[in-house]
Amino acid sequence: MSITDRQLEIIQAAGKLLASKGLSGLTVKTLAAEMGFVESALYRHFKSKDDILVLMLEYLYQNIQERFEPILAQDVDAKAKLVQIFDSQFRYFRDNPHFVIVVLSDGLIDESEGMRNQIIKMFLYKIQIINELVSKCITNGNIEPVLPQETLIHFLMGGFRLTMFKWKTLKFSFDLVKEGNQMIDDFFTLVTQNAK
Repeated sequence: MSITDRQLEIIQAAGKLLASKGLSGLTVKTLAAEMGFVESALYRHFKSKDDILVLMLEYLYQNIQERFEPILAQDVDAKAKLVQIFDSQFRYFRDNPHFVIVVLSDGLIDESEGMRNQIIKMFLYKIQIINELVSKCITNGNIEPVLPQETLIHFLMGGFRLTMFKWKTLKFSFDLVKEGNQMIDDFFTLVTQNAK
């Protein structure tokens, strides 16, 4: 994906507006004001607000791939990879809280077909990786399959989303990496109670 420095600056500013004012508070006018631009300057880089958000989602998708692929290529067991995948997510959002709205997808998925497609692509990529790693954890004995694999993944992904929602709702006031990693540790404690 090709993205200019100015486009990156614009999507980061858009993310900050999304985090502080929600989807309805992000308009070309408010974004231009946030950046100290006239509206016509934004139109030189993007045709519409939708184009800004679609590029933001594409950027985040590429970022996830760039962070996950080296973890997946390591010569470590599936549990270690799963822990590192979630740690990477918590650290990225701690450092880029303005993109947390994308995790929560509040309103974005229904905004346009382009955004919906990008969110689904990102979701399917993440769920495929989590599914494969949980499956390997079960095979390796890191997880006791007392519940269906799909249910375990729902708990894991739901716990991640709830942690992110809590962090945003509490205005980013707690240590996301510490609490997030504790949630993952608690998940493994729960699913390895009877594992040998």
